Amino acid sequence: MLKKLPIIIFSLLLVFTIQIRADSFRENLKKLDFQIITENINYFNFKLLDLNGNEVSLNNYQGKVIMLNFWATWCPPCRNEMPSMESLHKKMEDSNFVMIAVNIQEKSSAVKEYIQKNKYTFPVILDENGEAASKYQIRSIPTTFIIDTKGKIAGVFTGSRDWNSNDVVKIFKELSK
Repeated sequence: MLKKLPIIIFSLLLVFTIQIRADSFRENLKKLDFQIITENINYFNFKLLDLNGNEVSLNNYQGKVIMLNFWATWCPPCRNEMPSMESLHKKMEDSNFVMIAVNIQEKSSAVKEYIQKNKYTFPVILDENGEAASKYQIRSIPTTFIIDTKGKIAGVFTGSRDWNSNDVVKIFKELSK
């Protein structure tokens, strides 16, 4: 029994450390006014095409912090936040973070034209049939989900925001360590 005690203690410390990290992750999102998802919900995977016709799956980004933003070109708040999304994307490029903009139910030609005109470089995928939006129960746009490195939905933010503020950048850099 005494030989197993160090293993038991180590296991308990590991569990507590993982739980503290998850709580810390959510607390940081709370500071950014995200609605915190306390249930242990895995992200909803999907396979959609990007603007170049390549298939994209959320499974491709396992182990990364994922910022999943649902939007449309006709949505003024969506268009307002996109320059700050581009800035955040550039600042986070070399980290364990990925931003994915999911366009809802628009033709690929219109979305591609909009993205090229504005010189956005973050990944954009097309949810032409509303499949992903339905899985994530999108009721208004823009809506942004943050998925942690374990694939759990950690928080959701509905509405437009400045994604390039010092607080946002600092917290996302911390979360993606």
